[in-house]
Amino acid sequence: MDANRVVIVGGGASGLVAAIAAARKGAEVCIIEKLDRVGKKILATGNGRCNMTNFNEQIHDCYKSDQAFIRKVFRSFNVDQTVDFFDRLGILHKVESEGRVYPFSGQASSVLDVLKMKIKELNIETIYTNPVVKIENKANIFRIYLKDKSVVASEAVVMACGGKAGPQFGCHGDGFILSESLGHSVISPEPALVQMICNEWYNKRLKGVRVKGNAKLQCDESVISESKGEIQFTEDGLSGICIFDLSRDVHSCIKKGKKCSVVVDIFPEYTYDELQLIFQKRLSYSTFKTNEEFLTGLVNKRLIPVILKLSAVQKSDENCSALTSKQINRMIHTFKEWKIPVAGTRSWEYAQVTAGGIDTKEIDPQTMGSIIIPGLFFAGEIINVDGICGGYNLQWAWSTGHIAGENAAKPICRGFKV
Repeated sequence: MDANRVVIVGGGASGLVAAIAAARKGAEVCIIEKLDRVGKKILATGNGRCNMTNFNEQIHDCYKSDQAFIRKVFRSFNVDQTVDFFDRLGILHKVESEGRVYPFSGQASSVLDVLKMKIKELNIETIYTNPVVKIENKANIFRIYLKDKSVVASEAVVMACGGKAGPQFGCHGDGFILSESLGHSVISPEPALVQMICNEWYNKRLKGVRVKGNAKLQCDESVISESKGEIQFTEDGLSGICIFDLSRDVHSCIKKGKKCSVVVDIFPEYTYDELQLIFQKRLSYSTFKTNEEFLTGLVNKRLIPVILKLSAVQKSDENCSALTSKQINRMIHTFKEWKIPVAGTRSWEYAQVTAGGIDTKEIDPQTMGSIIIPGLFFAGEIINVDGICGGYNLQWAWSTGHIAGENAAKPICRGFKV
């Protein structure tokens, strides 16, 4: 194969956009995809609807890692440019709650389809089911060795092969190994946007119960991060958007030998004093009710026996008029600061994204090019940047992919291909 072309390693979200951006600059482009099709992970995003991006004005605050680096990336290719990019491909979008952007069709497959159409129109070659096993760089030429022992040569390579989240989508961390072999540093990858594991007696009892509230992740007694939104109890722990957004820091906390907990506030709308007044008022007209009946109408019925036990109210069928001020204070404290010990997170198979990856200090944010090796570029989840739920991780893929693709094409060709 002619070395005078751009090779994209990985046909996911960032890789497909990188390929299109490079081809539009006039480069010959080849995508190497280890699976039998491109964009498989795109189809699973947004529960199959594809939360493409987010119109949050402070978008850079929704990512972890080097904030200065992230800001520079979005100055080069932002949300408005992303929406315009997909509009030109054929995606009519709609904006839903909290600025989340979806295709009007409600189908993630629409996003993948228009990307594939453009790949076809631009005559971009794609090599399927033939993973990259080794990359060498000599005299500014990359030799890319594939599993079938064939070799692809190129002057520019975009590493867009994802992280480790979702091995069912072909993500096994191959890009980290390949990048390290070329001299790059990898920040230890950890699962992010993933369910937490808790080993509490009430887990199975509360399976499927959902509440909306605030949550804090604590390492020992220090608050590491906070989030708000839906919290879902599972058979072995906690799930929901609120929990996903906190999950990235669980492993680092546990690795340091610290105790990790989630502190949940089920009533963020009310202060302690306001809840005291609510409880006193309820007691005044609930003297005929049991302790369990007293809490009915405040929270999900399945939560009530658990709340009572955690508050040291031993008899759920006892008349609520016997509740002491100490017991009421315990109940309010449980509602406002329910401390749930966390043992870890679920595996990579359940994680939506990877925390960790190629150190941003080794990448030029204006080009996504390697500071170590000329002609090497990075895009997407392989980089040590991850966002919260809400379309932010796909936006990172689109932005870094477009920047990497355009800049990878520059040394190879001039002109512009419409």
